[in-house]
Amino acid sequence: MAEPQDVPIPEIFVLWHPRCALGEKLARRILEWLRPGNGLGPEVYYRSLPAPDAPPNGLPPPLPGEARPTSNVHAGSRQKVSNMQLVLPLIDENMVADQAWRHWLGALASGRASPVQRVIMPIALDTTAYNMPPALRELNYLRPSGLPLPAGDPLAGAAFEDVVRSLLKQITESMCRVMLPRPAPPPGTRTSLPGDQLPKVNVFLSHAKLDGTVPARRLRDYIYGQTQLTAFFDENDIAFGSAFSRVIEAGVSSSDTAAFIAVRSAAYASRPWCRREFSLFRKPRPVGRSAGGAERWFSLPSLVVEAMEGGTSSNGVPEFGNSRMIRWADGVPNLEELIVTTVVRDAMLAAFHSAMGASIPSHGKQVIINSLPDPTTLLHIPKLRSDDYDVLYPGRGLSGMELDILFDFFPKLTFRSFEEVLS
Repeated sequence: MAEPQDVPIPEIFVLWHPRCALGEKLARRILEWLRPGNGLGPEVYYRSLPAPDAPPNGLPPPLPGEARPTSNVHAGSRQKVSNMQLVLPLIDENMVADQAWRHWLGALASGRASPVQRVIMPIALDTTAYNMPPALRELNYLRPSGLPLPAGDPLAGAAFEDVVRSLLKQITESMCRVMLPRPAPPPGTRTSLPGDQLPKVNVFLSHAKLDGTVPARRLRDYIYGQTQLTAFFDENDIAFGSAFSRVIEAGVSSSDTAAFIAVRSAAYASRPWCRREFSLFRKPRPVGRSAGGAERWFSLPSLVVEAMEGGTSSNGVPEFGNSRMIRWADGVPNLEELIVTTVVRDAMLAAFHSAMGASIPSHGKQVIINSLPDPTTLLHIPKLRSDDYDVLYPGRGLSGMELDILFDFFPKLTFRSFEEVLS
C-alpha cells in the first residue's frame, strides 16, 4: 500500500459550551472511543471552560496556531508530530445563543489566519445548531439519532447510550474517510481531494458459504443501508465468468479496502479461499521509509465474528493471530453496528499510527510498524527473522508477558513504543 506525501496526523479537539448538559459526557465517550487504551490513538483535547486569562464567561484556551491576543499555549515535553486539527464542536442552543462562541466557531471554520490544516466536523445536538455562521452551515453536520433525550432521562440511561452509539459511528466513519492512506497521484495532478470527493471506505467480508452466509449478508445489508461505507461481498462483486482469484486479490489489496471482517463459522477453517483471503489481507506491506531511514510496514486491521453454534467444533485458524473478536448472536440488538464501527475505528487507528510512525525520530537500524507487534505479523518481515533491529510500535509499551513471548521468537530484537521515542 503506497501512501501519499501528506498523510494526516490529526489531534482532536472537542468543543462544547459550559452550559451544555450533554457536553462533558459526550466528550468523555469520544475520548474513550478514539483512544482505546495503552496510549493508542490520536490525542484528544477538551475546550469548554474559559481560559485562565479570560474574563468570566470568556472563551476557552485557543487551539494551537490560532491567533488570539491573549493566547498563551504551553507545550509539554512530548514531541509534537501532528499536522492536522480535527475539531468536533458539540453545537446546542447555548453555543448558538452565545455571540462570542458563535464568532469563534465561525472564525475557526473559515480558516482565517490559520497556519495549520483544520477540519471541522460540526455535531448538531438540537435543531438550533443550523443557525451558526455561514462557514459552519455549509458543512454537512453529524446528526446523532435519539435527540432530544426524553424528558427526565438520565445521562446514563438507554436513550443516552443510543445517542452515544450513533455519534461514535458517524465520527468513526468520517475520520476514517479523511485519514485512510491513498495512493500518491501521478505527477502533475492534484495531491489531495476535498473530503466530499474522497472514495468511500471499503470493508471486505469473508465467509464460508456453507454456514456463514447469514451473518455476512446482514453485515453487508447494514453497511449499504445505514453507513457511508461500501463492502466487498463475493456474491455481489465477482461477476459470473470472471477470474475468481484475480478479483479476490484485487479486492483485498485495493487502496480503498481499509478493514476485513471474517465470519468464523465451523466451515471457515476448511475453506482454502477463506484462509487465503485472510492471509493476503493481514500480511504487512512495506510503505517506504521514515525521514530517519527506518523501514515502515503497514498492517491492516481485521475483526473475527465468531459465528459457530454452541457445541460445534472446528480446527483452529492460525492466520487470525491477535485479531479482535466479537461473538455473533441473532438476538443482540445493534450487533452489526458494533462490529462494523469497531473495525472501521481500528482502520482509522491503523492509518493514524502509520502516519505517526513516518514522522517520529528513527534511523536505518529500526523497523516501524503501525500495530502492536505479534509473532504472526513480525514473521512476515524478512529482516526481523535473523538480524538485530529496533522495532518501533504504537502506544506506551507492551506488558512484560507480551515482551517475553516476543523475545522467545525474536531474541535479537528490541522493542520500543512510540511514546518512548517521542518522550
